[in-house]
Amino acid sequence: MLRYPIQSSRRCPAQASQIRVVRVMDPAGLHLRRCLAVVNAVRKYEARVTVVGNGQIVDAASILGLLSIAAIPGTELVLSAKGLTADEALDDIANVFADMPTA
Repeated sequence: MLRYPIQSSRRCPAQASQIRVVRVMDPAGLHLRRCLAVVNAVRKYEARVTVVGNGQIVDAASILGLLSIAAIPGTELVLSAKGLTADEALDDIANVFADMPTA
């Protein structure tokens, strides 16, 4: 007899996905120092965060991945996170982008 796992209509919080959209406002775009701030923010949480921008999907814990997006001022980035602290991680990363100086 085959047994199948019980399907639940509720999702486990660890598998819930959170999304935020941010805009690069720094006149220098998404540069090395800002990428480092994003990576440091990601490392504080139990969440896997990805960034989508300019047709690329990269791991937010990778400085080189973030730099490869080549985000210029005005670029919209979609932040997505899964994990126990996904919501808090996205709030922290969104604050990194909110703290960018404007021209």
